[in-house]
Amino acid sequence: MTKWLLAFLPLILPAYLLRFKIGPFPTTVLEIVLLVTLIAFTYEFGIAGWKAAWKKLGAWQWPALAWMMVSLAACFWAPSIIAGLGLWRAYVLEPLLIFAILHQADQKKLEWSLYGLAAWTTAWALFQFVTGLGISHPWDVAISAGRRATGPFPYPNALALLVVPIGAYAFARKQWWVAAVALLAALLARSNGGLGALVIGCWFVCLFDKRWRPWAIGMAIAGVLTVALIPQARAPFMASFSFEKWSGQVRLYQWRETWAMLKDHPLLGAGFGGYPTVFAAYHKATAIEIFQYPHNIALNFWSETGLVGLFVFAWVIGIWIKLGWKHPVILAPLVAILVQGLVDVPYFKNDLAVAFWILVFLTVMRLDQAPKRG
Repeated sequence: MTKWLLAFLPLILPAYLLRFKIGPFPTTVLEIVLLVTLIAFTYEFGIAGWKAAWKKLGAWQWPALAWMMVSLAACFWAPSIIAGLGLWRAYVLEPLLIFAILHQADQKKLEWSLYGLAAWTTAWALFQFVTGLGISHPWDVAISAGRRATGPFPYPNALALLVVPIGAYAFARKQWWVAAVALLAALLARSNGGLGALVIGCWFVCLFDKRWRPWAIGMAIAGVLTVALIPQARAPFMASFSFEKWSGQVRLYQWRETWAMLKDHPLLGAGFGGYPTVFAAYHKATAIEIFQYPHNIALNFWSETGLVGLFVFAWVIGIWIKLGWKHPVILAPLVAILVQGLVDVPYFKNDLAVAFWILVFLTVMRLDQAPKRG
């Protein structure tokens, strides 16, 4: 049962959107599925199974444990400990426990479930984009006015944040159709960050593949020359990368004000889930709403878990790079995550946190023999 639950888990990651309460306690369909999976594993393999799972983490043991403990500590200096613990459970505890038992999953089925997730969410977005149905305001405008599809999510970038790293992984695995699906998702969502992340992730694969390296270098040179020599190409490029557009201006205001906050809270940040509350006193650009996170990967982790948490997560990224460097093409999803993280929030969401650790597992973890049933 554990094997099948894990294998098809990626397909239902957006089920966190289906929320309800058990008594006074809020939960989601995704969380119930995760809980059932963990209970099934415990029933099938017992304490011996958890001990074996800990051993199989190998180089991930201490980075994962440190991330769990530091992020837990950040709940206790957050404005609301209860809210912080709820988010910690969804973004850290449950994803790490699932990560620990992923060795029980069939790697091929797990991989194809990720591809299926990319396919069905993008198909949803395509239907939205064509018909205009089911798109949240303010993105529910005419196509000519800049309609942006959201898929099952409440905002467009949520679609790109989930699908683009899967597309980069698929490109590294030579599943070109999935990469094409991810490209379509980024275009339908009109996500510049997602589109750039996918292009750079795929270019990274080509750069470290001997057969494609000349093409990768050639494309890079051609791209630089095109931007440098052709004004029609240079203008939109500079508008995006110099943050001249409104979305870029919003991020610049947000980063400046977040930096002002962090200068007053350099060690602890705002606490887990505490950013909107603590940030409010530093928010001067009142024409812009207060977001849940600063929309920059370093500022996200710093504000949520403090400076120590930022360094611990950098340790996690470093381990991923170290273990994957023997076959660097497989690091394409990490490249995509880091590129999107320059302007967005690629981890702190129920589906993204689980997908992050699934991608870690598929790229650098070895599938050893599963523990015997206890």
